[in-house]
Amino acid sequence: MPVPRRVKNDHLIYADVVDSKSKAGVWMGERAAYQENQHKILEAVKDQTDWVPLQDAIMVVSTEPAGITVIVPNPTLPGLIVLADGGSPAATAKLQAAGEDIVRRVMGGLGIREEATA
Repeated sequence: MPVPRRVKNDHLIYADVVDSKSKAGVWMGERAAYQENQHKILEAVKDQTDWVPLQDAIMVVSTEPAGITVIVPNPTLPGLIVLADGGSPAATAKLQAAGEDIVRRVMGGLGIREEATA
């Protein structure tokens, strides 16, 4: 039975292989520009969080709620992927929301606009 695609509010934070395939080719031509923005966002997020290094990504460590959030550049689109894992579904949801919020605040502070999805 087919499953409907999930609703995506933006592709700067959310992306997955199935939803992103149709746009990947379009963005490859603008890769250098969006990779520069991805780097700026990650560096600014580091200044506002406790984090540990990951290759080409950052992992934010939280005690309230307890858990981790990984923020990594999307390899094929001009955005970041935010993944969170907490000690419970509620903690995970809070961490996910906080991760998305900080990325949006940092983008706003850097003057990088959020791209709308098609």
